[in-house]
Amino acid sequence: MINQIRADFYRQRRSIGMLILLIATMGLGIVTTWRKTPMGPTIGGEELLAIGRQGWTVRTGLQSGVASASSLIYFYIAVFVIVIGAEYSQHTLKNTLTSGISRIQFILGKYATILIDIVLLTLCYFITILITGLALGRNPGVDWGILCKDVAVMTLSVGFCISVIISLGIILLIITKSLIIPAVVIVIWPMLISLVEYAFKWNWLKYFDFPGFGEQIALNTLKADQAWIYAGVSAGVVLVAIFGSALIISKQEI
Repeated sequence: MINQIRADFYRQRRSIGMLILLIATMGLGIVTTWRKTPMGPTIGGEELLAIGRQGWTVRTGLQSGVASASSLIYFYIAVFVIVIGAEYSQHTLKNTLTSGISRIQFILGKYATILIDIVLLTLCYFITILITGLALGRNPGVDWGILCKDVAVMTLSVGFCISVIISLGIILLIITKSLIIPAVVIVIWPMLISLVEYAFKWNWLKYFDFPGFGEQIALNTLKADQAWIYAGVSAGVVLVAIFGSALIISKQEI
């Protein structure tokens, strides 16, 4: 599994697609900070605008970046395609699975690679927001220790929550053997959950709004008892996706 992860990162270093993705991610951070407005479908836009009226600081910019995190999904779909989608589009899956790696190691390795990629890209995103805010002459708002803690917490929470949606894409890819269906589901997931919850009044669906989980952490609107439910659902979805994908692929003809 370790060799597979190394091979994936080696391939990514030689891919111009990852460089373009990094530039796009940093560009989103710059635009969000410059405009002082969350971008994309968010649950906390109004709260952030209210905070901003009191004085837009570097910390407010970081919070706005979390509220814009749902837009990162549109970019990170490229990570899904490069890391595991290429195995299907280039028909190299059989070679990988016959090289001595087990099915569960294959899926775990792919998810680990995607998670690391997303966390690193998200870290670059928030660091870009922080540097842009300082370059624009904005007040930090809090001391540097809190800012560094904010960047760490936001990076891990946003990165993990997006990876949960990507894990659903993995199992859909294994089932359908098509990039189109999982790509569409990954992209529309946050909006789809919100629409279904609103239409049918299924309040429990909010726990499947994974980007919304990260937003609530940033805005300090999440109660402790709900945080455990969100975390449990997210971890459960990842485990089901990983082990379910390994089970399904073991039954398929490669």
